Amino acid sequence: MDTGAVDLEPNHERTNHILSHLKKTTGDIVSVGFVDSLGGCTCKAVVLQRQNGGVRLIPKPNTIVLSPSLPKITLLLAVPSPARLKYLWPVIASFSAVTRVVIVKAKLSNPDFMLSKALQPSMYEPMIENGMSQGGRTRPVQVDICPEDESMSRNLLERLGLVCNNNTDGTARLFLDCGDEYVTPPPARDIVLEQCGKKRGNVPSAILVIGPERGWTDNEAKIFVKCGFQSAMLGSSTLRADTAVMSGLGIVSAALDECHKQKQSDQDYK
Repeated sequence: MDTGAVDLEPNHERTNHILSHLKKTTGDIVSVGFVDSLGGCTCKAVVLQRQNGGVRLIPKPNTIVLSPSLPKITLLLAVPSPARLKYLWPVIASFSAVTRVVIVKAKLSNPDFMLSKALQPSMYEPMIENGMSQGGRTRPVQVDICPEDESMSRNLLERLGLVCNNNTDGTARLFLDCGDEYVTPPPARDIVLEQCGKKRGNVPSAILVIGPERGWTDNEAKIFVKCGFQSAMLGSSTLRADTAVMSGLGIVSAALDECHKQKQSDQDYK
């Protein structure tokens, strides 16, 4: 992993953050993160103000700490409106457990949403980077954008590697249906704790599926169930898709952390 010096331009938002918000100057220390395709790390870096108004960050090699092995979340999201997706990219990345995002077109999604510029790497990669800027776990986030003409199917989920082929693989699979007001499934937290506790010793993980505001169709819901997913609820409120993303990731992240700490405690006890 390349952890060499980094130059920030005068107009870069992080330059402004370091100089104006953090009030750092030459010789001061800041915490920084590095990420590549294999993983991430954090370390301390010396600030050097440049004559052009920019900032150079010089990492201190003896402070480098590799990102720990923590719970992981794959988020499968029915494509929301372009404005909401732009808002969601950094929010999603701010949840340190999220390591993969899959965008699909649901039956009731607006097909025009799949043409959004927010689905282009040049747009979402900087937003994901910004979302991780305040987090303690720097890591690569894989993004898969499914073809706009591909419908939800078992074949699609298998190709994405999301199908459950083993009831005790220790991964919680749950889907939220923002448009279903009549069925009361179990709480998301309960599902995560139950399914992640089936296999001892492994770092818990979850696949969270969130539909469009018009909901998944009955056929799509059946596909998820047949692929090992369980319908879940976040509470009694009917939420917008973007609110469901934030609430769902918060609840699932907390449940995974709880499960992870319990497994660590069990191992320490042994």
